[in-house]
Amino acid sequence: MMGWLAEHMGAYGSSGVLGAVLLLPALEAALPVVGVLLPGQTAVVLGGALAWSGVVTVEAALVAAVVGAVVGNVVGYAVGHRWRARVLAPLRSPAGRRGHAERALGLIERRGGCAVFVGRFTAVLRTLVPTLCGATGMPLRRYLLWSVVSSAVWAPAFVLIGYVMGPAGPG
Repeated sequence: MMGWLAEHMGAYGSSGVLGAVLLLPALEAALPVVGVLLPGQTAVVLGGALAWSGVVTVEAALVAAVVGAVVGNVVGYAVGHRWRARVLAPLRSPAGRRGHAERALGLIERRGGCAVFVGRFTAVLRTLVPTLCGATGMPLRRYLLWSVVSSAVWAPAFVLIGYVMGPAGPG
């Protein structure tokens, strides 16, 4: 997967790399179910590796990763806010593990900022937390603050990982 992604990102030059570094994390956070399958974090690491090889600058990869993460989080929040009933209904159904779902939703309602921050660094949570925050009614201003803070820490960490791994080459 990484080899294919690196090959296709590099084939389009710097615009292809920056497009993937921006769009894949955005789609990963914006689409709750499909986001699990999208390699957003992988694209950011590859963006760092390609920055080492000079295809893009580190600064451009960082900005694209932060913007993509924040935009994806906001879209995911909007999806949860708009379709609140549809998002929460399966979690509160008697057929599922209602106790686990209630604890998770309660945690987001009580400690939403921490959930947003930790969720940015955890694969499955990165796709679910934005939608759940919107569905539970977390205030948008508070959500945006934590989204920007977590993305501003997450992006440099993973671009740096890619940059350090750059000499090994992507793929």
